[in-house]
Amino acid sequence: MKTEKVGVAVIGTGFVGGQAHVPSFKSMPGAELVALGARTEKRVSKLSQKYGVPYHLDHRELIGDPRVNAVVIATPTPLHFSVAMEALANGKHVLCEMPIAPTLLEIERLKREAEKARVIMMPVLNFRFTPNYAKAKSLIEEGTLGKVVAASFREYIAAKLLAAQWPAGSWAWDKKVSGGYPDFTLSVWSIDLLRWLFDAEYESVEWAPNYAPLGGAFGGIVGYNTMGLMKLSSGIVVSVHYSCTVASSETSSRLEIFGDNTRSLYADGNDRLVLTGEDPTRQEWKFQESGPAVWGHYQIDRHFIRCILGQDKPRVTMDDAAKATEVALKIHGKRNDL
Repeated sequence: MKTEKVGVAVIGTGFVGGQAHVPSFKSMPGAELVALGARTEKRVSKLSQKYGVPYHLDHRELIGDPRVNAVVIATPTPLHFSVAMEALANGKHVLCEMPIAPTLLEIERLKREAEKARVIMMPVLNFRFTPNYAKAKSLIEEGTLGKVVAASFREYIAAKLLAAQWPAGSWAWDKKVSGGYPDFTLSVWSIDLLRWLFDAEYESVEWAPNYAPLGGAFGGIVGYNTMGLMKLSSGIVVSVHYSCTVASSETSSRLEIFGDNTRSLYADGNDRLVLTGEDPTRQEWKFQESGPAVWGHYQIDRHFIRCILGQDKPRVTMDDAAKATEVALKIHGKRNDL
């Protein structure tokens, strides 16, 4: 691409679109935020005033804007496919939040359409760019843990927070349109993270979900505790646990990685990494990135722009999105070809 700046439009201005992608592209070298899109004016009008960017309530008008070279899709999952197809048909590059789509057939179709249009379509697998996870990968590649033999990941989200974001009856609880409950929707990032960290494929996957309706203050959402046990092609065994049956104070995430030299890595949240071993001293890294860079969104957004400008080659692909989704779909026993 010969233009000095890529004209970017963000469609979907909820938390991820409005708090991560919009400020990232507004301040990013090589990008110009030219439009916002949403179905209602509640959030988008405030963002429009804050960042001085016009907005559209009809995403088709936005996609048709000749100033728009690339579209960022941060809408609810059920809308990803149709919006992305329209963007690709209009020759726009696409950065799409995960899950890309609730079925593998739709993901494959989007991949083919992007190839046909000769544009970049990239999934937002931002955990690969989160500072403490990126540091963990570099330590693994340096041989700090010897040979990695096991890992675990857990993500606890308070029922109160989840019910506020996705009330009972919203799209997130309709397995037909979303692909599964929020355990499916939220699992794809860590599933991809583990595959990427160890540069290995999933060979076997076993899921054990447990669901219980939560009434009272939580409005009847489905409380989930979903556990998975996997084995990777490298022999590493992995466990995961996703839960929303915790109090607000217990909202957290933790990655644990174990080596055959008795050294271990622990990553808490997005800003801390600890290396332990036989030596009584331990190493600890604290990352001070602010705003969208804390979650890796600024970094992947920047990578997307650099790829469009021909300054980099995509390190995150639609195949990566498909492989993460394939594993996640098995939570609910979905066939891979649905």
